[in-house]
Amino acid sequence: MLGVSLTYKKIGDYGVIGNGATIALVGLDGSIDWLCSPYLDSPTIFGALLDDARGGRFAVTPSAEWDSAQHYFQETNVLQTLFRTSEGEAEVVDFMPAGEEAISLAGHRDHLIRRIRGLSGSMTLSLECSPRPDYARQQEPPAEQLDERSWRIHDGAAYYVVSATRALSWQAERAGLALAAGDVVWLVFSRDDQGLAIGGGDPLEGVLDATLAYWQAWSHTEEVTRYPAERFWRENLDRAALVMKLLQFEDTGAIAAGGTSSLPTILFGERNWDYRFSWIRDTAMTLAALFELGHTNEVSRYLDWLKQLCAHEPPGQLRIMYQLTKAEPPDGETRLEHLSGYKGSYPVHVGQYNVEQKQHDIYGELLETVFAVSRYVGQIDLELWDYLRPMLDKVCRVWREPDDGIWEIRTGPYHYVHSKLMCWVALDRGIKIAEHYGLPGEVASWRREREAIRADILAKGYNPERGAFTQHYDTDELDASVLMIPIVGFLPVEDERVANTIEAIENELLVEGTMLRYRMDDGLPGQEHGFLICLFWYVDCLILQKRLNEAGAHLRRIDRFSNHLGLFGEQYDPRYKEITGNFPQAYSHIGFAITAVHYLNARRTRSIPEHSTSWRHRLSLLFSPLLLNPEPEGHTPTPAINPAEEIKRTVNTLRGHFYDNHRQRVNYRLVRGSGYYAKFEQVAADLAAFDPSILATDAERTAFWVNVFNAIVIHGVIELGIRDSMREVPWFFRAIQYKVGDHTFTPDDIEHGILRGNRGGPFTLRRQFGPGDPRRGLMVTEPDPRVHFALVCGSRSCPPIEVFELDNLEAQLETAGKVFINATTRVRPKRERVEISRVFKWYRGDFPHDDAELIRFLARRLYDRDKGDWLESRAHAVTIAYAPYDWRLNQTRRQTV
Repeated sequence: MLGVSLTYKKIGDYGVIGNGATIALVGLDGSIDWLCSPYLDSPTIFGALLDDARGGRFAVTPSAEWDSAQHYFQETNVLQTLFRTSEGEAEVVDFMPAGEEAISLAGHRDHLIRRIRGLSGSMTLSLECSPRPDYARQQEPPAEQLDERSWRIHDGAAYYVVSATRALSWQAERAGLALAAGDVVWLVFSRDDQGLAIGGGDPLEGVLDATLAYWQAWSHTEEVTRYPAERFWRENLDRAALVMKLLQFEDTGAIAAGGTSSLPTILFGERNWDYRFSWIRDTAMTLAALFELGHTNEVSRYLDWLKQLCAHEPPGQLRIMYQLTKAEPPDGETRLEHLSGYKGSYPVHVGQYNVEQKQHDIYGELLETVFAVSRYVGQIDLELWDYLRPMLDKVCRVWREPDDGIWEIRTGPYHYVHSKLMCWVALDRGIKIAEHYGLPGEVASWRREREAIRADILAKGYNPERGAFTQHYDTDELDASVLMIPIVGFLPVEDERVANTIEAIENELLVEGTMLRYRMDDGLPGQEHGFLICLFWYVDCLILQKRLNEAGAHLRRIDRFSNHLGLFGEQYDPRYKEITGNFPQAYSHIGFAITAVHYLNARRTRSIPEHSTSWRHRLSLLFSPLLLNPEPEGHTPTPAINPAEEIKRTVNTLRGHFYDNHRQRVNYRLVRGSGYYAKFEQVAADLAAFDPSILATDAERTAFWVNVFNAIVIHGVIELGIRDSMREVPWFFRAIQYKVGDHTFTPDDIEHGILRGNRGGPFTLRRQFGPGDPRRGLMVTEPDPRVHFALVCGSRSCPPIEVFELDNLEAQLETAGKVFINATTRVRPKRERVEISRVFKWYRGDFPHDDAELIRFLARRLYDRDKGDWLESRAHAVTIAYAPYDWRLNQTRRQTV
């Protein structure tokens, strides 16, 4: 970018930095024109983005004619701006402390740190630091000189300090800085601080190094998704994840829809909104994207925040948006009359007009994300379900009512097809979660309403004359949001109505490579430009239609719509080739991340060969079990305090990421082809360096060996290429083994020899370990029958996987028991019968021998207390029936993309 006379930069001419509480926008000219403090939804302290004359900025810009370039340090949110003049080169590195170590070194996180360094020759830089607190309502606040290297201003109860590692002569908020090659000067803008730069540059280098390390470590938590891929995919997915992380408020887990307020979607128009709040919809979709990229901790933290939100609302009730810092909606919309707006795009808004709107789709987006999270066992508990369950009941009550829809159109309400669709999604995902985990709920009622929604959409949402699903029931206008119909699984993409809709949207809404939301009059002047997430929904449909070359072409051209750093705004104007709307925008990065992962998965599914072993080899395993954890070449086993927990956590990550909730199956083919699988194999090899004889108590042994059992079973399924049933390998549980310490163990050895106290397996009287077997010294002396609920066997009827830990073993065994019993037990009061898992028949000796006692054992663990109390009261009269055991593998079908 060349230095020019235009005052305002293009929206895309900014990079973004942040600290988990707020963000700042740094222009290609070195000017920080946007910073809200202390939080993202707080008033601005630098707001030149919305009023160049009044807003305030923190600028470091060459005095002579210059050009510049910007880059992020790889896999971080630390930004480098390079300047070049005829006399020399310099760099400015901008960041905020992020991560525990960096924040500790800095004292707190509320610092904006700038390192200025001369690279060659010499350069004179012009500095400006003109804080304008409270949206510039306070013009030129009085400054107090602290010493030759720092000064401060007051903002009500708080104050801000500007400090430097070199004495500077500030005149009317401006100063000059002469820089030679090798010179380093630090500038720090701090809230409620004495001036971080006063301590010199060395401590600040430490803060920078710690911040770089934090972001790089965070980026690599997504190793599970790091397929061998071109640099293009890797860099763009990394950047999307890092931007979404910047928009998450660290203290609560809430995620902002965007980083700014009032940047116009149409220049000089009125569509200028405040996006610095946490919409339930946007947050759920952001978390789904982060989840697809392997960042599961962010989802866990948000679920905790969700519980807090629900605790402040009536059962089943959620507002459409909340503040980032507390469980309250934002204030209504206010115009800041004193600000002229970006390039004169007036009015400037803060707060939200739509805060009281009804948007029924939010429950679908939320349940879709929770459903995805349920792939990772341990994320869904009764406390969370107690909040989600009333939401499903509410959906049953409200789905027939009109609402204001996903686009928050102010001319409604209408019966929006997308809103009805997402109500269907909410019930569909809620039913599947309840069934998988045996959770309580009005499942029969939910099923009836789910089918009623489906029938309603098909009868009223599809317009045969138009040949497409329409925006709402009372119009023939198209809307890109109905592209979600095949994506969420409401109808298959092959359905003629779906294919017709995709074609109609291609013809009418796809404009110069961008996708419009709609064309109809929405009550506001002007026609918006391409809405990026809609384009990604369209590409997702292409992937489902197996039009992978077209999908790939769209994705490879995506850098047309992002800026020089790979950042997206809300919309893109193809005429002026510029980003419009608030920036950066979560929606757009969500769309790219999810669609790119779907595209890569589709490509990889085609390229990964089927893996299976011959029948001859499988039969040979009867005589020579396959050792699954040999020492990898070049890898020396490393003793660990408890390697079983690590291997179980690793395999659970793998299994969870490639789990298809809808079919309750794992795509083991993709697991074996992932780069993360190599890490799992190394962790498994480390078991050989662990001495299990140091496990002194039954609890220690139980936790350890349950984890090892669960890992070896999944490992065996992957390595033997089992497709449909464990019975494909004769005596599977004897055919594979792990080396643990000095001995090898098959799954049968672990289950019957150790965890069951050296008993015989089903239909055999022989004990697992003979009299002279040294492994007898490792067995549990007083077995707990609940281990049967904790052991996975890869089949549909098996209990879910979880990492069992010594300190929490009792609660985990009880939870596993409840989940298993509620998922497999059917109480039939009219027949005076209870149907239970065949596990209780095979291992009857491990459970109460008396039928009535066994029934009481089950009844006390049922979530439905009415059925539990009835069952317990009729324990002597009820008959027991054993349900067939489903040995089919929980693996995705071959045709699943």
